[in-house]
Amino acid sequence: MKKVFGIVAALVLLAGIPAFAAGPAGLTGLGVYGTVGSTNGAVGGGVGLSFKWSSFPVVGLQYDFSADRFGASVDYYVIDAEGLAANLSYFLGAGLYAGLAGGEFDFGLRIPFGLQFWPVRKFELYLSPVLSIPLIPAPSVGIGAEFGARVRF
Repeated sequence: MKKVFGIVAALVLLAGIPAFAAGPAGLTGLGVYGTVGSTNGAVGGGVGLSFKWSSFPVVGLQYDFSADRFGASVDYYVIDAEGLAANLSYFLGAGLYAGLAGGEFDFGLRIPFGLQFWPVRKFELYLSPVLSIPLIPAPSVGIGAEFGARVRF
C-alpha cells in the first residue's frame, strides 16, 4: 500500500510540473535530482523535484525508494553559481530537512556544496555532496550526494 501511495504521489507531483513552467511567484528554476547516502537524515537513495527561487529558497521534494520515505528540504545558497571556468560554477548552502517514513518523523540541518556545469545557457547539471546533521530523532552526522538537472527561467 505504501508503494502505491508513493507512486501516486510522484505522479501528482510530475503532473504539476507544467503549472510551474512559467515561473509563478518568482520561480527561477525547476529540475529533477537523485540522491545517494544520507542527504536528509536517512541512508538510502531516491528521486526528487527541485524548485529554485533565486538563491533562496531552493526547495527539494524527495521520495526515497529504499526507506519508503517522503522528505523535503529547504536550502539557502550563500554562494550561488560563482564562476570557476566558462561553463563551470560552484555553490555552497545551508538548510533544513524533514522527513516521514512509516509514521516516524525526522528533522535536521543540511550543508550542500557542489559543482554546476552549464552545457547550454539556462540549463545546469549539478553534483552536490551534502553534509546532514539529524537532530530528531537523535543527533548524528551523515554524508550523501545529490545529482540532477535544472532549467533556469
